[in-house]
Amino acid sequence: MASKSTKVIEVVDADGVVAKIPIGTAIGDNGGPGLAVIGGVHGTEYAAQEGTVEFWNEIDASKLRGSVRVVLCADTLALEGHSAYVNPVDGKNLNRVWPGDPNGTITDRIAHAITTQVISHSDVVIDVHGGEWDEDIGCFIITHAVGDEDLDRRTLELSMALGFTFVEVTDANGPILGVGTGSGEAMKGGRPALTLEAGGVARRERRYIDAHKYALRNALHHMGILDGDPIMWDGEPILLDHGILMKTTEGGIYQPAVEVGQWIEEGAVFARVLSYSGEVLEEILAPEAGTVLDVIVARAIKPDGFGGKIGVL
Repeated sequence: MASKSTKVIEVVDADGVVAKIPIGTAIGDNGGPGLAVIGGVHGTEYAAQEGTVEFWNEIDASKLRGSVRVVLCADTLALEGHSAYVNPVDGKNLNRVWPGDPNGTITDRIAHAITTQVISHSDVVIDVHGGEWDEDIGCFIITHAVGDEDLDRRTLELSMALGFTFVEVTDANGPILGVGTGSGEAMKGGRPALTLEAGGVARRERRYIDAHKYALRNALHHMGILDGDPIMWDGEPILLDHGILMKTTEGGIYQPAVEVGQWIEEGAVFARVLSYSGEVLEEILAPEAGTVLDVIVARAIKPDGFGGKIGVL
């Protein structure tokens, strides 16, 4: 018999700090594959969080062929503490410590609990993200390659079926967007996995909430958990050749020269770093032409700071 339920699991660290993790589980009448959705890994990625919750609320278990497990908010401490990027208790980035450690600090233990209680019971993993309060993001997917031809192929096919504008493939064993990430570590565990990126700057914009929701629904269609075909609402996705992380050398006032979605030519100014009196200290130039995927919009930036991202076709 089909069922749909939610529960809250508690994770406790060595100092008695408690993290509560709300998890929804929907199981259809008939057997089939299982999808795990991980939402709320970062505290101020609001459009991603809202899309995850709406996706869960609209699931009708009686129509499923298989199962869906949804972490409605992985790091409630970060959400409630208005903490971007890191958990406010131990200062760790949850998306850099997977698969976790049951004997570590609170963030390590959160990752371990989700790995053992959600991911290990699923065939596919989708980690739902966007920009934090200081970061503007369009719609793109980060997925990975592990060197297993069949797994890499199935993962890319899934990524291209979700309706997001761009898809980037990174090395799951690499130091950038690989090791320690939820989707990268899930792939190393033998499951197709990917990360959705859409929306940012602490806004709950309907277009980005819907982008997440419909991408997750497309995953159900692609996997055969839900009848129907994926809907490509933004046209056919584009597979990027690679992404470029734009970094600063200097610290100071940060002045982006581009917006998300625009094209930037090789050698053009991506952003400038100014002194506190307005003097230009540094111009950050695009090393290759591409589409702007991500821009930091905070007023200031530190030395060697992340300033945004370019997707190269």
